[in-house]
Amino acid sequence: MVWDLLQAYLDGGNVLKFLKSRNKCEYMVFPNENEITNAFSVDFEDWFQCLEVIPISRWDNYEYRIEKNAHRMLDLLDEYNVRATFFILGYVAEKFPYLIKEIDRRGHVLGTHGYSHKQVYKQKPKEFAEELKRSIDIVSELTGQRIYGFRAPIFSIVSKSLWALDILLEQGLIYDSSIYPVLNYRYGIVSSKRFIHRLTTVSGNTIFEIPIATARYFNLNVPVGGGAYLRIIPYLITRAGLKKINHKGQPIVFYATIKRLRKLFSDFKFAPIEKVFSKQLGLQ
Repeated sequence: MVWDLLQAYLDGGNVLKFLKSRNKCEYMVFPNENEITNAFSVDFEDWFQCLEVIPISRWDNYEYRIEKNAHRMLDLLDEYNVRATFFILGYVAEKFPYLIKEIDRRGHVLGTHGYSHKQVYKQKPKEFAEELKRSIDIVSELTGQRIYGFRAPIFSIVSKSLWALDILLEQGLIYDSSIYPVLNYRYGIVSSKRFIHRLTTVSGNTIFEIPIATARYFNLNVPVGGGAYLRIIPYLITRAGLKKINHKGQPIVFYATIKRLRKLFSDFKFAPIEKVFSKQLGLQ
């Protein structure tokens, strides 16, 4: 019973209902859980580009694995009939333009991940604006897609770099997916809202913020939305946290590399960010 009670809590069910019906081992869950379409996204970069100790000037000294990994990812998405939002690093788009065209050809939506993977809070506004425009122009010219969203390298829109949100709007973007409501020494605004919301910028404009998924346990935001956490946290815990979100009627925003995705795609329904939140973003 202790394990069942814990599972009821982890899965976001009604523990009181469970206790009242413990003889049947039943508890309340969100009734339309399986009907919820969640948002799947990919930060499209190579393994060494997110390592702060390797400057862009030395990137060509390392083995590129993105071609092989991209095809594996695209084939897996096709296998499960999942369409995603790919946040494209501008440098990668310049280096491998055919990959960007292939992502577009297979029906995925493209966003921008900046150009050089330099954290936003390490850039001046002018530098950030120039890199952002460069990345948007590259991807748009390759595919003809309009770019709607941005995800900062290493989630680097934090309290001291909120000025960047106005620049996103100036460049014609309508949403950001960079503010992670968790506590981490490199990123995060732990007090930020956990689900899609309108965020007031420094200059008083508004932009949609679409955060990566977190589950609420013991008054803490636990990161269950993928990335490195998918490797660190056992899948059973990740799955329970994601179901807890769906039980509340909220879609998950997930990002990942290829590992462990088969289990995820078997358990949850996914689509691009722009489709999942099309009504809120005005894209219908």
